[in-house]
Amino acid sequence: MQLRQLQHLVALADQGSFGRAAQAVHLSQPALSRSIDNLEEGLQARLIDRAYGTVRFTQAGELVLARARELLADAQQIARDVLELEGLAIGSLAVGLGPFAAGTLGRLALSLMTQRHPQLQMRMEVADTASLCERLHRRQLDLFIADTRDLEKQPGLKLARLPNVPVSFFVRARHPLLKLKQATLEDLMAYPVAGPRLPAEVAAQFERQPRRSERSVFNVTCDDAGTLRHLALTAHAVILAPLAPAPGHETGALVPLPVAGFARMQTHYSLVTLAGRTLSAAATAYSRLVTELMSPAKQPPGR
Repeated sequence: MQLRQLQHLVALADQGSFGRAAQAVHLSQPALSRSIDNLEEGLQARLIDRAYGTVRFTQAGELVLARARELLADAQQIARDVLELEGLAIGSLAVGLGPFAAGTLGRLALSLMTQRHPQLQMRMEVADTASLCERLHRRQLDLFIADTRDLEKQPGLKLARLPNVPVSFFVRARHPLLKLKQATLEDLMAYPVAGPRLPAEVAAQFERQPRRSERSVFNVTCDDAGTLRHLALTAHAVILAPLAPAPGHETGALVPLPVAGFARMQTHYSLVTLAGRTLSAAATAYSRLVTELMSPAKQPPGR
């Protein structure tokens, strides 16, 4: 049994088919099949049930898959320990970002990391908090930054709170709602209202507000900040977004819209890692960079 064979097994589980898994590990499909066959022969156990035309793991396969993920993570940790002695001339970093964090912190932090460490291999993923948490547990991310109100009691995680960032509704310039002295939630619902998937307690707060319409407050849910901005600029939509936590973030033609009862909305960012696991040198550098960007001295004037 070799680590490479275990990598192929994990790729098969993650990709869901021999064809996609072969592409992911840069092998031909027959070569990947032979690798899995050799692993099964060495263990003297059937790991994949091929009778259904899809990838289905046997009970033995699920056991080996779980142990394979742990062994591969430990092997990566060995490489990380060596890289810490050599600095960041080589190495990799996988970062997850929630929608709000991606639209503000993500772009600037990625730019600065590439400037400071141009040889570092980096991957950034944007998803909701639950998906990011799952990928972190599966060791597919080194860390993630997101609103963590729904994670406060989850075991196995280390949450480092970051400064809160004000959140506001935004509309395009000359939107009809800007003529009002202060809009209400009911006023907003005459237009499309869009935002990312919200933490449970925040979503419940909106849904508890009295209103005449039976429609949900947010009738458009989208985790992509660029798409939300496009909706605001082209479809008269009202979007929910954070004010920039760092200088250089452009909001374009979007204008904050004061809404009665929602003047003090804030993010609840945390930097999330696995408890009891040493961060790589790259992840440590990224964490320090984010902390620096989120420090009060870096906040735009008047915010």
